Amino acid sequence: MTATPDLSAVTLDQLPRDSGQRFDFAAIFGNTNPVELELGIGKGRFLIQQAEERPGVNFVGVEWANKYFVLVAERAAKRGLRNLRVMRADAGHVVRENVRDGAISVLHVYFPDPWPKLRHQKRRLIQAPFAREAARVLQDGGLVKLATDHVEYAVQMEQVFGADPDFEPVSRAVGEAAPVGVTNWEVKFRAEGRTIHKFEYRRRPRRGP
Repeated sequence: MTATPDLSAVTLDQLPRDSGQRFDFAAIFGNTNPVELELGIGKGRFLIQQAEERPGVNFVGVEWANKYFVLVAERAAKRGLRNLRVMRADAGHVVRENVRDGAISVLHVYFPDPWPKLRHQKRRLIQAPFAREAARVLQDGGLVKLATDHVEYAVQMEQVFGADPDFEPVSRAVGEAAPVGVTNWEVKFRAEGRTIHKFEYRRRPRRGP
């Protein structure tokens, strides 16, 4: 019988909503390496691959689905990944309430739920308030990397970040021009012949006082 790995070394508990606290990633990881944040990690294929290939970077992943959160935590624990932490929480809440200003070097948002029905679209993650929070948590020159297979959501992503004064476009790639990624959703969608849309935006330097 295989022993259940200790997940405490690779998981973060969500801070209470009324705590007024934000994560101290230097204390959590024991170093001041850059921190990259992935929202909606799914089965964690991208997150774990990156943590293994880039030990000099710290990675934090947020996932709401408990079965995926546990799956990724177990995989990370079995691999002994010291530069990775995962947490089960609402992605938008974590960015708004739990991340310090300028704490993130890259923000990854791949294939977020498109909420295609009109009455549900207000639930989409990528909206103007999210872009403002992304600008707050990213360091100067930090990147937001986005991907979706949903054409209307792709339009919304471009509109939201294109309208935010703290971001400048870096790259836009659609269909065959979009570089191949490794997330489970992308592998599935490409196999189904769906068109992939990918965007990158850079956080402009902050102005002095």
